[in-house]
Amino acid sequence: MAVPEAVRRLKAFIAAHGIEIAIDAPDPELGGFDGVVLVVSAPQNPALRITVFDEYGDARPDNPALCLALLNMQFRELGDAGGEMGRWAIAEGLDPEMAATQRVFGQNEAARAAFLAAYGPTPDVVSDLDWQLNAGPAQALRGL
Repeated sequence: MAVPEAVRRLKAFIAAHGIEIAIDAPDPELGGFDGVVLVVSAPQNPALRITVFDEYGDARPDNPALCLALLNMQFRELGDAGGEMGRWAIAEGLDPEMAATQRVFGQNEAARAAFLAAYGPTPDVVSDLDWQLNAGPAQALRGL
């Protein structure tokens, strides 16, 4: 996908739904991980809190398109886990036995379902490899 098209799709999704994204601190019981909480809100919809794992420190309140891409990445991880908390926890580098891990997984699963019901699927425009290599759409989003 062309870089400008990827950015345009994310921005269009945000504008179409009137989405605003704020950033909050994660559950302190998760430990020193790179988690942040994205608070997604829009008119006529309740605010949703989703913990994402921002390995590269990308989440910024002034860059909602990048935050939406991070949100999509978390939704992919949840989908890949197939409802299995242990699989998700291991993929995120968390201890599946910790109560905080279990709590955040449940909150993320519920928020994901509510988000999809309210807004539909997010544009999936940044591959994992693009994130890791800071290439293509990832680089363009980081530069906004």
